[in-house]
Amino acid sequence: MLVRIGTALAPLAAICALAGAIGCDQDLVGRRCFIGTDAGSDFETVVASPSLDCSSRTCLHVPADEGAAAPAGARPADMCTAECSSDDDCHRIAGSPCLGGFTCTVPVVVGPFCCRHLCVCRDFLVIPDGGIPEPEACQVDRPDCL
Repeated sequence: MLVRIGTALAPLAAICALAGAIGCDQDLVGRRCFIGTDAGSDFETVVASPSLDCSSRTCLHVPADEGAAAPAGARPADMCTAECSSDDDCHRIAGSPCLGGFTCTVPVVVGPFCCRHLCVCRDFLVIPDGGIPEPEACQVDRPDCL
């Protein structure tokens, strides 16, 4: 009797393992998303959530840094992002318009996403040696940033 139950549970275990593996892809970043025409300008960083375009439900618009040298063929685009702890957490989806990969940094210091680390496309950023420093506003305890 125990053997039959174990045999019956094997397909269920395989389905659960497959679902878990598929779930790992939920935080892929770089897919195009739509912020909206009234959400800001080309000179403002905007984090939009919830964004149904993104599995993380977070869409990011980052303007180009002055002096940034974008890779050939790169074009600015609003892209899906996700929270991260390091660059290794930023897994680019195939076909992303971001050609140079992603870096884990703090794009905004106000609002509901203030001081949160998000994956940001490197194409239009100026990244100094040693990486992008933590914003000064995020180096102090701020009750408005949870």
